[in-house]
Amino acid sequence: MKKKLILAFICLIVIISVALVLTKNRKPSAELLQAPGRSYASSKKVEDYFIEKLRMPPEEAKTIRTQGQGNDGKISLRLTDKTNLEALISNLHYYGFIKDEKAFTYALENTKDTNIGKANALKVGKSSTIDVGAYYKITEDMDAWQLADELLNKPTYFAYDEYGYMFMP
Repeated sequence: MKKKLILAFICLIVIISVALVLTKNRKPSAELLQAPGRSYASSKKVEDYFIEKLRMPPEEAKTIRTQGQGNDGKISLRLTDKTNLEALISNLHYYGFIKDEKAFTYALENTKDTNIGKANALKVGKSSTIDVGAYYKITEDMDAWQLADELLNKPTYFAYDEYGYMFMP
């Protein structure tokens, strides 16, 4: 009787472990990986950040990304050595650049990283990295895969960050 109980307990642990692994590695729905677009309902928009942090007039914040400054509506996402991965993903969701944090984490972990990260880079999954001391050109029109590719492979480095702003026009 005792052996049957132990065997049942071990089987239960194995089944729960397999279920957790399968759930964790399950691909999110295509909807959650799509680009949110500027009209996506999020807690705040990057224009709110420009108004609050950069003290930009609301009129300028609304038009700065459409004034043909060669940025195609993109903004600079600036990452410093004070940035951590969880805060980065949370801010991208809060400002409407991604629809779902877990789905974006999946995209980060499953996008090929062709850029060898620097020593202080943010670790993503087992071997991918996002460099800090760099900025990335992003927009709400990028899907999770495009945004993940930008962060993993296309840093533009800066030597000094005088103000510490996360988003810049």
